Amino acid sequence: MWLKDLIGLFVRHRNASNLLMVLMLTAGIVAIGRLNTQFFPNIGIDIVSVTVAWPGATAEDVEANIVAAIEPEVRFIDNVDRVVSFAVEGSGSVVIEFEAEADMQSALSDVEAAVGRITTLPEDSERPLVRRIVRYDTISRIVLSGPFSEASLKATAKRIRDGLLARGIDQVTLFGARDEEIWVEVDPATLRRLDLTLGDIAGRIRASSQNLPSGTLKGRFEAQIRSLGLPTDAMGYGDIEIRSLDNGRKIYLRDIAELSDSFDDRQPIGRRHGHPSVSLHVQRATTADALEQARIVNDYVAELKPTLSRDLVLEHYDIQASFIRDRINLLLRNGLGGLVLVLGVLFLFLSGRLAFWVAAGIPVAMMATLGVMMLSGQSINMVSLFALIMTLGIIVDDAIVVGEHAATRRSQGLGAIEAAEAGALRMLAPVTSASLTTIAAFLPILLISSIIGQVVKAIPLVVVAVLIASLVECFLVLPGHLRHALLRPDEQASRFRTWFDGHFGRFRDGPFRRFVTFCVRWRYLSVAAALALLVVSGGMIAGGRLGFHFFPSPEADTIFANIEFMPGTPRQETARMLDGLGQALRRADTKLGGGDLVQMSFGKLGISQSPAFQSVRGDHLGGLHVELVPADRRDARTTEFVEAWRNEIELMPGIDRVSLSEFRHGPPGREIDVRLSGGSTAALKAAARETQALLARFDGLSDIEDDLPYGKREFILEVTPRGRALGFTVESVGRQVRDTFEGRIAKRFARVDEEVAVRVRFPRGTVDGGALRDLYLRGPDGAEVALSQVVTIREDQGFSRIRREDGRRQVSVVGEVDENTTSAAAVLTALANGELPAIARRHGVEYEFKGRTEEQARTMEEMRLGAMIGLAAIYIILAWVFASYSRPFVVMAIIPFGLIGAIFGHWVMGYDLTILSLIALLGLAGVLVNDSIILVSTIDERIAAGEPAFEAIVDGARDRLRAVLLTSLTTIGGLLPLMFETSLQARFIIPMAVTIVFGLAVATLLVLIVVSALRIVRRRRPPPSATGLGGS
Repeated sequence: MWLKDLIGLFVRHRNASNLLMVLMLTAGIVAIGRLNTQFFPNIGIDIVSVTVAWPGATAEDVEANIVAAIEPEVRFIDNVDRVVSFAVEGSGSVVIEFEAEADMQSALSDVEAAVGRITTLPEDSERPLVRRIVRYDTISRIVLSGPFSEASLKATAKRIRDGLLARGIDQVTLFGARDEEIWVEVDPATLRRLDLTLGDIAGRIRASSQNLPSGTLKGRFEAQIRSLGLPTDAMGYGDIEIRSLDNGRKIYLRDIAELSDSFDDRQPIGRRHGHPSVSLHVQRATTADALEQARIVNDYVAELKPTLSRDLVLEHYDIQASFIRDRINLLLRNGLGGLVLVLGVLFLFLSGRLAFWVAAGIPVAMMATLGVMMLSGQSINMVSLFALIMTLGIIVDDAIVVGEHAATRRSQGLGAIEAAEAGALRMLAPVTSASLTTIAAFLPILLISSIIGQVVKAIPLVVVAVLIASLVECFLVLPGHLRHALLRPDEQASRFRTWFDGHFGRFRDGPFRRFVTFCVRWRYLSVAAALALLVVSGGMIAGGRLGFHFFPSPEADTIFANIEFMPGTPRQETARMLDGLGQALRRADTKLGGGDLVQMSFGKLGISQSPAFQSVRGDHLGGLHVELVPADRRDARTTEFVEAWRNEIELMPGIDRVSLSEFRHGPPGREIDVRLSGGSTAALKAAARETQALLARFDGLSDIEDDLPYGKREFILEVTPRGRALGFTVESVGRQVRDTFEGRIAKRFARVDEEVAVRVRFPRGTVDGGALRDLYLRGPDGAEVALSQVVTIREDQGFSRIRREDGRRQVSVVGEVDENTTSAAAVLTALANGELPAIARRHGVEYEFKGRTEEQARTMEEMRLGAMIGLAAIYIILAWVFASYSRPFVVMAIIPFGLIGAIFGHWVMGYDLTILSLIALLGLAGVLVNDSIILVSTIDERIAAGEPAFEAIVDGARDRLRAVLLTSLTTIGGLLPLMFETSLQARFIIPMAVTIVFGLAVATLLVLIVVSALRIVRRRRPPPSATGLGGS
């Protein structure tokens, strides 16, 4: 075979092995400089959004006229996973989520074409904005504050943004820098005196403020003709002529209006210590290196600070690079500790020279793996680093087998070259098959397509790359080195080697052999005892002694606080409560940590703290973004701090809700998310309120809320028959009323890098709620008629935000869970078995559990499919290796027993089972099968040589004790430091280490007992007499 020829070539060639080793090392060196470094792998959903603004419209109007028109056009586009819509006051957004691996350029074109076919959008709505949501990760945040005007802060923030973009930062978004407007404020009395309306003023401005090309002048020379009339500031608009009187006098805009450069007062603002502030969110593309981008930002900020005014405060926080660096270094320290233990095991069981060359394969295979990771677009993150640490021991397993067999053949008299070649060729088939079974166990993890799948897919990709690199190293590089290492087989063994080998041999041939003999003789009892342990471990889960926590995120360092008053509350009142929230924060900080726990707090006024597309705007809303000192550098836990902060908050009259929530990494969604759908918004709200009251009965739940907030009080205008007789329509009434309260946009133009709106409006303070009934409308004939004479007015209250999913209205009731008191699974089970179904029936709605519960159900279903495929693949590989249909079942019988160690390990270490524990169990199956293959192969060789089955099985287990222990201990040693890591940031990944370490430790013993017992059961032969087994 060509493989044998290739191995022979590398063994006999003078430097082929070294050249290949240098090539593998070079690939890793190149990759280290190019692999991106980040906390988690890139996770997210491919999204295209459609946003349509309709100023002044209620959420119900937006839902009925915008969202309902767009949804049917986009729901059935190819590869659409789901469509989520949000109708809020003044705009509607439709978010189209696509399946993984969809062609997003084609998807964007399909959505644009679908939206382009819609002809029923309201006439006054703005042009639909269709865009693909490109995923970005946070680098850091910068806040500017101080005794400066908003215009000054915004100008400085834009200068910083442009400077960062010029240096290669991918995206910088501003918050608190409101859109610029030019306000033209005209008194209502002036308009009546001049017989004008706001619409007339806006029309004059629109007609006069334009720059137009006016043709080309031809002749002996050509020239362009341009008509210029576009002012770019408030004073420039004052020269626009509004009316020319009969006496020749002209009335200019400055004569009847107050003109000023201002900002859109409906947009949210930032606050820091009671002052206006602007925040810059600095982000990177997922393909950019987090540490390199952070270095650029840090250097720029360091250069910028000396150039700023002394009173201008620049604060740089939420610096992800420091978190990433700390967490990566944490795993690297544990990896180095694991490497030391692996090397210790190797030098304990192997001769020094052989152990050295076996250990040399670790950096070679690791560096080659880094090269593969670079080519496949992976990154250095906590998950991929864990996979590398996990494979530290697996890497050397192949090399151990090849090296030991080569040393054995050398001791039998073969030359160094012949022994090295013979060792590699003899182990080619079993080592390859063992690697294939491990690959078959890990590869089905790629079938998990949810967000969890994006998090953990690095594990199978890294493991497969490591195994392939290990095969290349142990069959092409290692034999070339062994031919030199085996040149002196008669080298005197060290005193320690002689002592250790002697004691190990006496243990193996004495107590261990007698124990295996007993277990094989009482084979049914042995198997029954192992099954009993399996049943007990399963009972620990069923009995609740060991819980299940789907995805335990690292402890949060970020807290979001939201306040909500009754709709219609002035922004000034919300600002007072926001300042009070900040004071409560400082008091809690002083009590718990002496004022050293909070790194930064940034307030948002006029908007809620929510994910993209889900935030709600309104003067009655506000929020606070709080950054704490990293969890490992403080004694107070985040949950303790949140509770202390909550206790310090003093509520103002009129406050409707205050919620505090922690930001957590990992899969999106909340632990408790009860989704009610169908029915009217009123029915959904009533059902949501009852569900909140139901959840409030559970201990350990806090911040229970729904996402169907009430909106402002509404005045419903309906044109009367008399009004229609006078020529009024719904459109003409609505337009004039909206002009009164919202103003009229006369013009939009570009100024530098912004679009500026010219808004004609009544002066601030002259129009309030009482002005509605005193309002006069202008009829088609020019006569003014009181509003109350042409319409009926009734009051109502709607909702400020309406959510829809796949064409159905939904409301989400969510809450925070204290895992020390209860669990999300227990709460949701109690809801489903309790009053929730009755609530849903009573209001004519349906319920389901979403958030992380939905993610969990989807992930578990895909894992079951992956487990079946993995087991089937392992069976096929073993059936091919053993040329038998039944023998693979004996080898695979050890797989379920890995669960015993995993469950007891979690119980002993005080961890709940997690989804990562279950994923580690899939990989553990492949590792356990390898030990079983070694044992069954040895037993079969002895039986084929003519030994009685009983002696062959007992002595086979005795012979393979060293190899099984060595392969297991190297894997355990690689993960042992991580399992005892005390950092809070590593707790989410430690259950994987616990699963493999304890599962492998227990199964290593059971594989020598259970597989041996099952092998004799399969032979169905009676054991020989005890006297026949007395020898060693």
